[in-house]
Amino acid sequence: MEQPGRFSYGWVIVFAGLVLSLIMYGVVDVFGMMFKPIAGEFQWDRGTISVASMINYISFGLANLVCGTLSDRFGSRRVMLAGGFLFVAGTLLMSQVHTLWQLYLIFGVMLAVGRSASAVPLAALVTKWFVQNQGLALALAQSQNVGSAVFAPLAAVLLTGYGWRGTYLWFGLAAVLIIPLALLMREQKTPAPSIGQLSSRAGQGGALPLHTPLAGLTLREAMQTRAFWTLNLMVVGCCVCHSCILLHGFNHMTDVGLDMSTAARVVAIMAIAGMLGKIANGLIADRVGGKWAIAGFLGLQAVMIPFFLEAHSVPSFYSWAILFGIGYGGPMPVYALLFREYFGTRAIGAILGVFFMIASFGMASGGMMGGVLYNMFGSYAVPFLTSTSTGVIAALLALTLPATKREPALTPLVALQMS
Repeated sequence: MEQPGRFSYGWVIVFAGLVLSLIMYGVVDVFGMMFKPIAGEFQWDRGTISVASMINYISFGLANLVCGTLSDRFGSRRVMLAGGFLFVAGTLLMSQVHTLWQLYLIFGVMLAVGRSASAVPLAALVTKWFVQNQGLALALAQSQNVGSAVFAPLAAVLLTGYGWRGTYLWFGLAAVLIIPLALLMREQKTPAPSIGQLSSRAGQGGALPLHTPLAGLTLREAMQTRAFWTLNLMVVGCCVCHSCILLHGFNHMTDVGLDMSTAARVVAIMAIAGMLGKIANGLIADRVGGKWAIAGFLGLQAVMIPFFLEAHSVPSFYSWAILFGIGYGGPMPVYALLFREYFGTRAIGAILGVFFMIASFGMASGGMMGGVLYNMFGSYAVPFLTSTSTGVIAALLALTLPATKREPALTPLVALQMS
């Protein structure tokens, strides 16, 4: 746990986790750039290739559920190491794909299960190391989508010189860096105090206790509250909203006339803006509360999608990328902060595991929807506007969340009464 006036090892975990997840998410997120090269070689349509992304997110969600439980039991470091080795192997094997089932197995399952090591275990570890500045720490540790800022331009260069197979081979070699980063992870031996204990001590002007038990609800108890299901419904709408853009946005831009390098720069700008959005929302959440912070960013990402459909010039795409990136990047770290505020740290790994699983189903649905509806209508107008509606619903749901000024160890009955 961070101590005032002293350097906390938790910041090493934050920045190592950022680079680790940046690599994992960067490799997966540029899959949309591989659609046309893969389709050209195998004559597969975009709906068929979208199935690989759907399988990836479903596998990622299920693996997160398992990883959450395993990280609670065996520690985050072991889980992250195992996932790292699997991810490196899967990335290298992507260069050898020759059939559809191989694409679905390697990209859909192997990379997804390996990537799950950078989700729940990392988020759970950070929530245990930080009480002060938790929003900022989570925002930095979960700024993984900025990986596209590095991997999208890199993929554009590698695709030109080496093709999609050579690109994945180079990505696999770069992914080896994951292993030493995972070795830097360290469990928090002194659990962070509960929110209620922290508030009580802060109100009395006392120092933080050095040895306190983990407080909060079990997964079963948390699932009996309205806040739990509201948060999970929010993330479904949020993920459907931006996953369609993340998977198919590159294709849309090249369809309307942007060259591959320019479209890759738009993706990179969006990713950088996404990281700024995460940091900004983390800082805002630390000051005004997660409920209001997350609602604003959810609304921003939703209202920016129609502007994407209307953009035609390069400057308009760049402007859109900044605003949409800020909007879609902001919510994710605040979800973890809200879960801790509502439910404490007693079963944070398992609770976040369920959350990431449900979020992954939203990501899978949005990406698949984009491919299927594109095949049906011949454009991305219908899927993109559908994404807008789900984002608006998520923002409205955020406004219905109960206040978070509560003891995290509340019984389910009391939590339900307060909600």
